[in-house]
Parts: sequence; structure tokens; C-alpha cells
Amino acid sequence: MAKPLLYSLPLLLLAPSVFADDPATDAKRAQTVADVIDRPGVLTPKGQFGIEASLNYTQNSSNRVSVVGYSVLPALVIGLIEVSDSDRTTLTAGLTGRYGLTNATELEIRMPYVYRNDQISARPISEGASDETINRDIDGGGLGDIEFAIRHQFNFDTSPYWVGSLRVKSNTGKSPYEIDTDPTTNVLEDAPTGSGFWSIEPGISMIYPTDPAVLFASVSYIYNFKETFDISGQSAEIDLGDTISLGAGLGFAINRDLSLSIGLSHQTILESEVNGQKDDEAKLLQLDSLTFGINYALSRTTSINISAQAGLTEDTPDFQLNVRIPFTF
Repeated sequence: MAKPLLYSLPLLLLAPSVFADDPATDAKRAQTVADVIDRPGVLTPKGQFGIEASLNYTQNSSNRVSVVGYSVLPALVIGLIEVSDSDRTTLTAGLTGRYGLTNATELEIRMPYVYRNDQISARPISEGASDETINRDIDGGGLGDIEFAIRHQFNFDTSPYWVGSLRVKSNTGKSPYEIDTDPTTNVLEDAPTGSGFWSIEPGISMIYPTDPAVLFASVSYIYNFKETFDISGQSAEIDLGDTISLGAGLGFAINRDLSLSIGLSHQTILESEVNGQKDDEAKLLQLDSLTFGINYALSRTTSINISAQAGLTEDTPDFQLNVRIPFTF
């Protein structure tokens, strides 16, 4: 019996599409774990083209207490204590196209549309204020950062299988550094849809089939190119902190059409620099998240993948829900 889809692995960063021809019927269908063992190509086969529609929902909230002043006694602070609360919701609709250049090499392009809604409120509690002094509701949308990628599978005859990748992200989205801020609240007047930086991400992934399961792991490094922006009438060269990404997980078969997966991912975002110096507010960020996924084969050419991600650290988004529907021609 053929096993469920290798494609069901939502954290498999290297190759979110896995398609192959059925050797018995010559009909195209999503590749299964059994196919990986018999024919270990995990990228889009030569000459085939696949499209993936996706929708991502991200919810993130934070509460922050800022103290501007000095302490006279352990329980007495002279100055201003401000409490702020922010809730950020992001919807990203993406369309991804993949083409098999050879049986070992795959090309990809992804075009995202981003909608954001930020609700920010704050009040100084040291002044006895009864009303919130800041209450902003910012929303907006537009084209995000378009991405290009190439992947290559290094080995076919023995497992584990190794796949290298190189991803390039553009700056087509609206950068937060290009948006005016409210001078009284220091809050952006519009919602950004991109980072504002070009970046390049080399990476390598490992796939180890052990029927009916698949183990996978990946590591990558995101390098952001420096950009110069006009901030408050002054030119500033910003070097956004690079990112080290690690991920690992397990996908396993329930039946012929249904499979589940679980994975853990970690990101370390290095400190940013402004004009060659570290910004006073820059800090090293540690992002950890746990993901559960389910995949169901709708037909020989189409499946649906749903994954939910929970943030494990303070700086990680609280919750993410991702729905992907890949199909091939």
C-alpha cells in the first residue's frame, strides 16, 4: 500500500512541493513516502510545473512597561512609567510557482500579498491618568517581498537525502523605514508589508525516510544587505541583523491519504546596526516555535495542508495558522 504524502511535512523548508508521475497509470499525483524510497527525488520532476496557493494568519500581542526616571527607594520611582499594549494581526496570501529544471534541480518564485492590522494603546500610570493617552488602529495592505529560490538534491541512491537551497528575497514590500511616524506618539502612520531589505538565504536540509515516517532537519543563514534610509531628515545606513535558522521534525502516515507531522524550529536574530554602530535598542532575539500539521490528499494532483504554530518564546508570534493547497499540471 502506498503511504501518505511526504508533502505533508509543513516544516520541511527545503521543498514544500513534491510531485511525481504514477508509474502504473502515468497520472500525476503527489509523491508518497513509498515513492521516496523507490524513487528518491523529492523536488519537482524535470519539465513539470506546480502551483501552490497559501494563506497565513499570524497573531502577536505584547505588553510592555517603560520606565523613564530614577529610583529613590526600591518602591519609589521619580519619573514616568508608561504601560503599552499592542495587538498585531497579519494575513498573507501567497502564490508560489515551481518548475523542475532537472530531476535534481527546482526553481521557485513566490508572490505574497500582505494585510496588517495593528492596535496599539498606552497610558502613563505614574501620572494617575484615567484615559489612554495613545489609542491607534493602523491597517493596510499591499504587495509583500517577492522571493526567488533554487534547490538541488545532491544524492539519490542512499539515504538520508540532502538538498541544498538558495533563496533571494526582494524589497518590493512597503518598508517600515519608508512610512512616516506620528511625532506625538512615535507610532507608524501606515502598516508595512515588507522588511525594506534585500536578503539571501543559503541552506541545507536532510530527509530520512523510515517507512511509514519521514525524519527531516534543516539549517540556513539569512544575510540582509545594508540599506540607506532617510529618517527624520537624516540619512542612516541600517544593517538589519542576520538570522540563523534551525528546524527538525517528524512526519508519519495515518493511512493512504492522511498524514500528520510535528516539528520544532529555532531562529537567532543578531543585533542590528545603524551607521556602523549597534543601536541602543538593538538586542539579540531568540525565536522558538512548535508546529503541528495535517495533510490530506484531495486527488492525484491536489492536496491540502493545514499547520498550526505556537510561539514558545517572548519574541515569537503567539500563534500562526497556515493553509496551503498545492497542485501540479
